[in-house]
Amino acid sequence: MPSDVPLIAGSNLQTSRRVARKLVGDEAFERALAVLTAEERAAYMESTVLSWVPVAMIDRAMTEVARAAGMTPEELVVDVTRIAQEEMLHTVYRILMRITTDEALIGRTNTFYSKVYDTGTLSSVFPAPGRANVTLLGWPSISSLQIAGLGAGIETTLRCAGRKEARVHGKRSADGAVYTCTWRK
Repeated sequence: MPSDVPLIAGSNLQTSRRVARKLVGDEAFERALAVLTAEERAAYMESTVLSWVPVAMIDRAMTEVARAAGMTPEELVVDVTRIAQEEMLHTVYRILMRITTDEALIGRTNTFYSKVYDTGTLSSVFPAPGRANVTLLGWPSISSLQIAGLGAGIETTLRCAGRKEARVHGKRSADGAVYTCTWRK
């Protein structure tokens, strides 16, 4: 389903939107919506579980929500991603992740990723125990907000899977982004 414009799944957006509103409060959230164009507001607020929404519109909405709340957009995206990811993984799946090998856990990252984004692919290598390098290819125009959010999602998945002191550092690359992941079992 890849398109010329990077898209994000409406199912992911619904959760993120609810979490963002709760984090910043109704007043700041509504102030942010008022700044958006009608098209941006509709894309952000009217998405369904079957929708695919342009990432640029979501970045714009998150930037305005953060501004209205007195936060940086990156702070808001990281906070929203962590909470939304924890909610998603707060199931029986979380127990299974704790007994899954590191390679299998990180190896599934592309599966999770492809359910959220229609652009790019992730691959992983394991240079040492408790360390992985995750590479996003095929999305050279990825925004700094999406780089931060993806890193927060990987880190939160590791933490929910029982990996201690999980840390993920992402940086832009020529064709997307590269993430260095570290943890202890």
